[in-house]
Amino acid sequence: MTIILVGKSCSGKDSICNELCKRGFEKLVIYTSRPPRLGEVQDKTYHFISKEEFERLISLGFFAEYTSYNTVDGVWYYGTSVDDLECENDRILILNPQGYEQIRKFDETVVSFYIYSNLKTIKSRMTKRVKEGKGTKEEHERRLERDNIDFKGMENKVDRIIYNNDGLDTVESAVSKILSYIDEVKANEA
Repeated sequence: MTIILVGKSCSGKDSICNELCKRGFEKLVIYTSRPPRLGEVQDKTYHFISKEEFERLISLGFFAEYTSYNTVDGVWYYGTSVDDLECENDRILILNPQGYEQIRKFDETVVSFYIYSNLKTIKSRMTKRVKEGKGTKEEHERRLERDNIDFKGMENKVDRIIYNNDGLDTVESAVSKILSYIDEVKANEA
């Protein structure tokens, strides 16, 4: 089963994914042409490759889905290989709406969750990331503006909405809701 998490920047997708991995799920490591950030590890956080190599792999049909972002630092690609989607284990994939739509065409058996955080939570988390050296204020502002366009109507395209707002929700409660729904889906398949 492929579990897809979609959500705006700073919605908590990575934190939720990390907790699900502690419970036996496998996170698919995707490819990117962006440079590694502080603390990121090659082939664990992402498969970091050059823009030219990414474009070559696109031309070979290597990716089941891919997306490009026109960032303040240039164009960055992200993508999931076809081979990675063919593994047997329960796996998690974090995608944007465009990647999610591509994967749904490729694999109709996905279970999807929209990780929703309110604007106050997102802005607070973005400020914290900038202070930690994880991106610039300009890039976070660009992402926030773009997310408002890209995620419009997303709640109608996924299986479940999971709320993850500071002071109101916890990662543990989000994970519990996701696991409960997955158990329900598996029970219906049996």
